[in-house]
Amino acid sequence: MIPDWLGALFGVPRARTDWRFIRNSLRRCERMPLYRTLAGSVVVCRSDYARRALIDSESVLEHLPAFWQFPNGAPIPEPACAELNRWVHHSLDRHDAAEAAEIAVSRIAASSGDLHRACLLAVTESAGSILRTDVDHALRALVRSYVGELFHTVVVGTRRREHELRARALARKVAPLLAAHRDALPGVLAEDGALSGAERGELYLRAVTAFVGASAVAMAWLICALSEDDLAEVDLSGAARERIEQGPPGPVAMELLRLWPPAWQHRRRVLRDHAIGPLTALRDDDLVIPVVALHRHPAEWANPRVFDPDRWRTDPRPAAFMPFALGPRACVGGRYEIRWLTEVAGHVPTLKSLRLARLSKKPCVTAVFSPPRCEIAPG
Repeated sequence: MIPDWLGALFGVPRARTDWRFIRNSLRRCERMPLYRTLAGSVVVCRSDYARRALIDSESVLEHLPAFWQFPNGAPIPEPACAELNRWVHHSLDRHDAAEAAEIAVSRIAASSGDLHRACLLAVTESAGSILRTDVDHALRALVRSYVGELFHTVVVGTRRREHELRARALARKVAPLLAAHRDALPGVLAEDGALSGAERGELYLRAVTAFVGASAVAMAWLICALSEDDLAEVDLSGAARERIEQGPPGPVAMELLRLWPPAWQHRRRVLRDHAIGPLTALRDDDLVIPVVALHRHPAEWANPRVFDPDRWRTDPRPAAFMPFALGPRACVGGRYEIRWLTEVAGHVPTLKSLRLARLSKKPCVTAVFSPPRCEIAPG
């Protein structure tokens, strides 16, 4: 399935959050393995409870993905959803992570201005062969406009009503171009059928964010970690910085995903009453796995606020590590994301040469967890 946080970015109702909210959640999770919020959510702060809930062997949670939807919020037919998920999975499985990372790093090295926008556009370029923007200049221009102007506002939390209207206008322009790429795109996107007109354009642009979103956010965190001494309450001075610059790329990538996972929570709707440890989740509750809290929980990790790639040598599969969820709604791109970020971490000397000016102190928190807003100084 497509990541839950992407579905949340595109209109799934959620409470307004910010970095202070996440910090409070971290503290509360250290005190309680489970708790119920006033809004009716059940928050799971222990890894064994969280894993059991996400795997959901008793089918007590909703598995319908929030991402593949019609513009009015209604889910698309299941066969179309399955076709889109297969396309994402097979495309990433065949995609050369090393080549994609090299393209993205070379683009970011030549960029200036807003870091989030630069990372989004760089990763979009690296996915051109999947999206067909490498051979269709008109489609490329529309996708760059969507990613750089509109998806950027979603990630950093500045989306406005006029941005949503602009996205729909772009979707209508994209739709006629997709028919020329029936050989590479799933039929549900390339020709009228279950979807028609702007619906196909809308779903294609959502697919763009599926290929781009998490990778761009992860690369932005890495770039910030190479220049900031304190990043979302992680000390990166001295030895910690050396671990990023000199550590093996694989463990560095895993530690990046531990401390700054693109999805700060996984959320599921409860279909029927059931027990989670000593607490009962009730039908229509929201079950919440606060990923950032689990990834920094002192009961799960030694020195959890320290950037330490060596921890992945002694325990390569820790129970509390779940940046891409688990079970029926686990992200199909999780394995690729780790491969890709590992390759990007191999380009640390290039990324370290970027000069950043921080525009804010706090991370950007929407449905996605991304670093504070920064600007890349011209080279």
